[in-house]
Amino acid sequence: MEPKQPTRPVPALGRLALKRVAVAAPQAAQPAVVVRRALVGEGDEGVRNAVIAHLPRERFQVWAYPDGDSAYDHVQAHGADVVILGREMPGLAGSVLCELIRKGKFGGTVAILLMSPRYRDHHLGARDCSAFGADEFIPLPTSPNDFLDRVDAAISRREPIARLEVLPAPLARQIDDLWDALDRLSYYELLGVAPDADRNALQAAFHEKSLRLHPDRHAKLRGAHPHAWEKINTIFKRVTEAYKALAHPANRRSYNVGLRKRGALRLEPDEVRRREMRELELATTNEGRQFVLQMMECRSIGDLEGAGEALGQALRFEPENQPLRDMRDAIEKLLHIVRTQSVP
Repeated sequence: MEPKQPTRPVPALGRLALKRVAVAAPQAAQPAVVVRRALVGEGDEGVRNAVIAHLPRERFQVWAYPDGDSAYDHVQAHGADVVILGREMPGLAGSVLCELIRKGKFGGTVAILLMSPRYRDHHLGARDCSAFGADEFIPLPTSPNDFLDRVDAAISRREPIARLEVLPAPLARQIDDLWDALDRLSYYELLGVAPDADRNALQAAFHEKSLRLHPDRHAKLRGAHPHAWEKINTIFKRVTEAYKALAHPANRRSYNVGLRKRGALRLEPDEVRRREMRELELATTNEGRQFVLQMMECRSIGDLEGAGEALGQALRFEPENQPLRDMRDAIEKLLHIVRTQSVP
């Protein structure tokens, strides 16, 4: 199906008159524009034509369909970079189609937007995005600037940097892979080091990541492809966070506790973490700290007997450590209360 071209005059998008915005003539030094495949699914012909008209032809190749079934068939056969769907339309509803696309083979890299007059209630729009997997919602009527801003925001969340062909392919793939998995990686996995890595290994890993991922090394992208630069900047901030956490002994011990006990992938400055850090610092030997860690794990699952025994082992290495002794006594008192109350 050939890309559809807008008719004249430019139609209204959701019955709000849209005005053409003058665009400055491109400079000779500007990089080549990446043309993205855009799919529009909308039952209202006026709205559908308005969306087509306001996707710049130099940036988007557009296919449009009046029903959800045809739009779904197109995505399944040809894929898309951007999908803009009416929430209510014949055939598959836009919300249902959004969910199907997101779960399909192209779902991870497709920017999806839902649009509806009902999204003037922004809470409903945000709720639908969360429920159906859309990246953005468009309240109708809307303005040209807001429309394109939301489209660009959705693209920035999904578009692989490798597609832009602005970085060496291996580096672009590494960045895309890190971005996709960023919220699932521990600090050790992010830096690519073993859990027992020493400070020298941490420094070497951080140096290697800095050479490839420091945002200053990709400053040219900031103007030409700001969403790509922002991804690199976000990844590098997380890499720096990981290095600072693991390079500091107290922070590293606290991070290990959170990772082992709660599966916490990031070091969060909450009261629980601060308490655990204080408890770890009560031990003065490596052996004692290991048993304090064991105590924390037992306590977190309600095993007071195991917690008391672990502190007893810690005291074998630090028999004069009164704070550890006080902590063990407190656990034994609590255990006594529990046992007493459980007797019929």
